[in-house]
Amino acid sequence: MYLTLTRNGQFTVNKFLMEHIGVKLGDPISVRAMPDGSFSVTARNKKRPLSEMRGAFRHIFGDVDPLSLEDMDQTISEGYTNVGKTGLDDLK
Repeated sequence: MYLTLTRNGQFTVNKFLMEHIGVKLGDPISVRAMPDGSFSVTARNKKRPLSEMRGAFRHIFGDVDPLSLEDMDQTISEGYTNVGKTGLDDLK
């Protein structure tokens, strides 16, 4: 899908995109510039189900398998142990 900029540097968001991000006329949207030069457009202040968060950080971490609760507990424990060994001042 392509959008065309007007002379004023504006473009029109079509109905498909509005429905996709869950907004209607007059709703505020948030546009975030991404490091790769692309943009992320989302509904501002829109509450979404937690299930939609799956993969939200894939652009940062890549494809990784989800951690089990046991793995999370182990990682947290290791983190606390390491902080105890080095002290909080070393983390700044």
